[in-house]
Amino acid sequence: MNRAPFALAAAVVCAGAASVGAAPAFSNQTNNAQLNASQQPIFGGGNGPGFLAGGAVGDFNNDGFQDIFFPVGGGSPDRLFINNGDGTFTNQAAAYGVALTHRSTAAAVADYNNDGWLDIFETSLGPASNNAPGANKLYRNNGDGTFTNVAATAGVAFASPTVPDGFGAAWGDYDLDGDLDLEVSGWFSASANRIFRNNGDGTFTDVTIAIGASTILSNLNGFSPRFADMNGDRYPEINWVGDFGTSRYLVNDGDGTFTNRTNTAGMAQDGTEMGSTIADFNRNGLFDIYVTTISSNNLYMNNGNNTFTNRASTAGVTNTGWGWGTVAIDFDHDTKVDIVATTQSGRQWAFRNMGNNASNVPQFQDVTSASGLSSNLSGRGLANFDYDNDGDQDLVFFMRSGPLTLFRNDQSGANNNWIRVFLDGSGVDDIPPNGIGSVVKVTIGSTTLMGRVDGGSNFLSQSELSAHFGLGGAGVIDELRVEWSNGDVTVMTNVPVNQTLNIAAAPANIADLNGDGVVNGADLAILLIGWGGAGPADFNNDGVVNGADLATLLTNWG
Repeated sequence: MNRAPFALAAAVVCAGAASVGAAPAFSNQTNNAQLNASQQPIFGGGNGPGFLAGGAVGDFNNDGFQDIFFPVGGGSPDRLFINNGDGTFTNQAAAYGVALTHRSTAAAVADYNNDGWLDIFETSLGPASNNAPGANKLYRNNGDGTFTNVAATAGVAFASPTVPDGFGAAWGDYDLDGDLDLEVSGWFSASANRIFRNNGDGTFTDVTIAIGASTILSNLNGFSPRFADMNGDRYPEINWVGDFGTSRYLVNDGDGTFTNRTNTAGMAQDGTEMGSTIADFNRNGLFDIYVTTISSNNLYMNNGNNTFTNRASTAGVTNTGWGWGTVAIDFDHDTKVDIVATTQSGRQWAFRNMGNNASNVPQFQDVTSASGLSSNLSGRGLANFDYDNDGDQDLVFFMRSGPLTLFRNDQSGANNNWIRVFLDGSGVDDIPPNGIGSVVKVTIGSTTLMGRVDGGSNFLSQSELSAHFGLGGAGVIDELRVEWSNGDVTVMTNVPVNQTLNIAAAPANIADLNGDGVVNGADLAILLIGWGGAGPADFNNDGVVNGADLATLLTNWG
């Protein structure tokens, strides 16, 4: 949504509570939520149908509640479940214009045209009647409860010009120009692994060859593409998970090109890599990568300098059977990032992060049996989101030829504090919509937690566009720091816990007027001194001085 520059809207929602050390507690709410839909793949082509089942979440009507887009696969029309705000969803696909019946495979969500409304990119293997290339969809959100498919005019309908393909997609700003670029993954044909640069006018240019990625991505059986800055220079690397030992780790050179560092980085250590998730698992200020495989998952711990060491065995997260989708969330709010994975082995997995050993390697405990994530269905895609706005992260599983399945996070007890952060870069030209790619750091006492807003694919699926943190028993955040993808920094101090924050970037014409090293609401407040003698103050009495106080002041003046 479009907000005034640097408006900080803090919507405090009800906090659940869970004691530190408690196992996660999930309950199946699929029926109660009225999510009545199953994946129905009808297409052929190698092993493709056995791979597929995905979807994405996002707030498509800007009402503050996360919705679900579900590519069904061709047996019936796709679904768009709009969140009613009362724990239930209603399929509005027909009304929104996305109830197409086609060989749909996956989805990725972002505001590609920076108009304040989330759009949907969907991969497809063709119409319901037959496999055919050029069937991908780009649903532009019209902001009035409807979408329009503009894939052809935008230049993203085709991944391969000759082969029906499409196994996931991801959004990110690889050239840091403030527009969201698009990766599309292909498994059947290496020619379907493509990178599209956003031209800023509603169209895209296929730059796979121009940026030097065409040769790099050859012989890649692509599954899960992702843009993420792994070396701290702000330019996002490409971590492209692929089958048959074809995964790639591409370092962004900062000049519009990429260099293949897969071998020197120590990546692609298994022949069956499928899904991935990125988080700072050992809280050392570096993002790590967890990758699912067939029985030998990889946990690539970031050493810095674009090198990684696989610590999956030491960490206790090697085997999840035939693995697919995976997400990294702090499901018990104890400040340590946990892992959830889904498999085609008839079960789901929940690994609780117990902290680091003496070698700074995180130690995980399998708490699946106590978690309530009971399901004998064959999972593929997976997404995390807070559908009921109670502060903890819930899970939606996209099952292979099975029902869309929703598990609600039901934490209870004490020491269950949290913060959920959405970003808005609409006031600054070189920050992409929703702050995708920006890093959020939360400091409580001597501990700093690090997260990011991610437009990537864990496997055919995309999660909520927020940075979420469990805070344990901390009653206040000493410092919340947003490191925007353009290099700007926003800092808030003494932030109350248990709230959803919407933080907007400061416009480029605002300087560090008070000389504290950051550009934030305090600098804007100084601008007002010359207008009315008002300096930084807690005008709305919420306990912090930030942009929300400026909004209160200006409202009273107006």
